[in-house]
Amino acid sequence: MGGKKNKSKAEEEFKLNKKDQKKVDKLTSQIPYHEGRGNKEEVEKIKDQVAKIWEKARAAEAAM
Repeated sequence: MGGKKNKSKAEEEFKLNKKDQKKVDKLTSQIPYHEGRGNKEEVEKIKDQVAKIWEKARAAEAAM
């Protein structure tokens, strides 16, 4: 319980700031709802948004 789920090693090595983490948490919490209703398009859209947040955060970290 409370363990990390569906996180790659790259995500574990790098932490998001509070604002981005809040966005990711909010989006990922919507995934089971849409999966349960068979709305695969919305699930893919949410996963893409989460991936973009991670990419943007990694790029910002690399720029530092």
